[in-house]
Amino acid sequence: MGIRPDAMRWVGSPAQLYGIEDFRLIGGRAQGMRCMRMYNAEGLSLTVLPDRGMDIGQFSICGKNLSFLSCTGPVNSTYFAEDGARGFFRNFLGGFLTTGGLTYMGAACTDENEALGLHGVIANLPAQEVCGTSAGGNLRVSGSVRQARVFGENLVLRRCIELPYGKKEFSICDEIENQGFRTVPFMLLYHMNFGYPFLSTDTKVYLPSCGVHPRDAQAQGGLPTYLSMDAPQDGRPEQVFFHEMQPDEQGNVHFMLEAPQEEMAICVSYPYRYLPCFTQWKSMASGEYALGLEPGNCHVLGRVEAKRDGSLRTLAPGDCVRLKLTVRVICGNANIRNEQAKLQLGERQG
Repeated sequence: MGIRPDAMRWVGSPAQLYGIEDFRLIGGRAQGMRCMRMYNAEGLSLTVLPDRGMDIGQFSICGKNLSFLSCTGPVNSTYFAEDGARGFFRNFLGGFLTTGGLTYMGAACTDENEALGLHGVIANLPAQEVCGTSAGGNLRVSGSVRQARVFGENLVLRRCIELPYGKKEFSICDEIENQGFRTVPFMLLYHMNFGYPFLSTDTKVYLPSCGVHPRDAQAQGGLPTYLSMDAPQDGRPEQVFFHEMQPDEQGNVHFMLEAPQEEMAICVSYPYRYLPCFTQWKSMASGEYALGLEPGNCHVLGRVEAKRDGSLRTLAPGDCVRLKLTVRVICGNANIRNEQAKLQLGERQG
């Protein structure tokens, strides 16, 4: 639909159409946590979490939830303590985006006598220089997150989330820079989490995958139906699969989830060069019903395993990686079919 050229004649404030709401939560472990809700004239709404690594919590369109929100609820980063994998799970809101990294990611392990927790610390670090702006037809929320320690790494993640006034899409623009004077490990994952009611037994998943590998015996048993969404089952274990994704001629990967009952789909695009790995997290358990589709520069087996298989990347002093991910919501069966044909995703349906 977009915004009509004379829209400002029809409203008292642009807030009737689009805006950024900057607020803090009160009560429980969310106490004092800063949130910035971005919304536009197409009904798209997302909540950026500056106190949680500039990640994205709630994601919805026209009031319909698209993301997985866990039982922990929002938790301020002041409550974070690694404690192996337990610390991460105590703070894991899920949300649409949880970032993993930056010097270690994946399974908790011990590397060179250092205990490394699950999925790193970047998602539990507060941002600084946080700013929300509205100009040039776009809303923008930006901030910098520093992961640093004495005698260790000094990395900065600069993130800008951009939402057009009148489109059903947004982008995540990241820069990761090594501002220190030593080469450090570099592990990065975009843990994108989809949930009910968008995610259901009717959901169809389209991945340009030319190979899929189960993480373990539990996943091996689910390999024949790895892209089928089942009804929730009490206590059902998670399953994790690794994919070999196929980029297009421009070097980008596109994947799609479709909710036929809603006549709606979500399409995510990202650069294969910087994110050559892809993990699928399938949780069909009651109360933990989620699908994680996760581009990254590493798999989720931990830093020790990445060293062992030679896949561990590094950032030298002064190195800076820049990348952009785009998320689009597509409404209407005809539009969905056209997008599938354009991206050649139809033959890769699970």
